[in-house]
This record gives sequence, C-alpha cells and structure tokens, in this order.
Amino acid sequence: MMHTGIDILAFLQQPGLEELSQCFQARSYPKKTEIFPPNHEEDMIFIVAKGRARLFLAYEDKEFALAILERGDVYSTHTRAHISALEDTKLLCAPTALVRRHMLHLPEFTGTMVRVLGEVLRHSISIIDDLAFRDVQTRLVRFLRFVASQSGVSQPGGGTLVNLGLTTEQLASLLGTTRQTLSTMLNALERGQRLELRGRGAFFIPDLEALS
Repeated sequence: MMHTGIDILAFLQQPGLEELSQCFQARSYPKKTEIFPPNHEEDMIFIVAKGRARLFLAYEDKEFALAILERGDVYSTHTRAHISALEDTKLLCAPTALVRRHMLHLPEFTGTMVRVLGEVLRHSISIIDDLAFRDVQTRLVRFLRFVASQSGVSQPGGGTLVNLGLTTEQLASLLGTTRQTLSTMLNALERGQRLELRGRGAFFIPDLEALS
C-alpha cells in the first residue's frame, strides 16, 4: 500500500501524450493468480489500473511481503520479487526500453515517474527500517496509523475505520511476523480497547493517538 498521491493514470490521459499512452497495453489477471514470476523474461514497466497485487519475496516455503500495489502504483517485472493478484486485477504494461525512450523526449513524464518511483523507494526504506529497528507491535501500530492517515474513514461518533482487505496471514507477511504472533497482538489491542476487529482486514480505531 504505497499511496504515492500521484495519479499517473490521469496524467497519461493528458493531451499530447497519446503516443505514450498507446505504449501501455491492458492485461487482466484473476484473483490469486501469479502475475509475474521473479526476473520475468519480459522486461516491462506496469501500472496498476484496477484491483490490487501483492509484491513478495519467496524462498522454499517462506514468503515475505514487500508491498501491496494498488491503483496508480508503478513497478517493474525485472526484479527478484513475485507479483500475484490479491483480487481481479488489471495492469497497463509497456516494455521498459519503450518507456525509457519516451522519457528522453517528455520531461514532464520523466518528472512524474521520478516522483512515483521515489515514493516507492521511500516506502521500501521504511519497511527495511521497521524490520531492522522496531519490534512487531510497533510495526503493527505504525502500519495501522499510516493506512488510517491515507485511506481511513472517519466515523460519525468519532474514531476511524480502516479496511485493509487482507487476511491475518497476508498482514502478518507484510509486517514480517507470524500469523499467531499477529493474532495475539491484535487480540491484546482489542482487549485494551485500542481497536475493534470488524470482519476480515477491517479495524475500527477509536483514538489514533491512544493506539500508539
């Protein structure tokens, strides 16, 4: 969940960018299917146009989630990461070489891409920082506060509703912990009345300050 705040899809619809927009071809993927394996043979840049995709590393029977890619997020196929569809997902894909060629002639597109990719890098550094220097409970609280600030819905009687749409296992992977440890911490926060579980991946937070 990178939430770059930059609507690159709207940017591509601007007048004068028709040739660039035509470089991106739509591809659809059903829920739970692998979109791209590591080091995919096609070196492409893609934009999430609809749905959500999970970006993760895998080794033997272990997985570690790096991010949830949502509408407007940009990524590349030429990495060691797996990419799978969390729900029915549509991507806009273009060969990296072709996009690079357009970037040489469209400074406004180059600037937009640099900002988007800069946000992706910042997000990745934040993940590494959390994993290296913070315990699991702090990572959980920081993550919930971040998502609440980006997409939380204020409730009429006070508090914030956060709908992640993730299973406990998926959220645990994203936080670099086990399902059992995460469940224990969520239950402890609920007993302390700092959050309420409201269905799969949905949390009501009465007071964001009190959460931390």
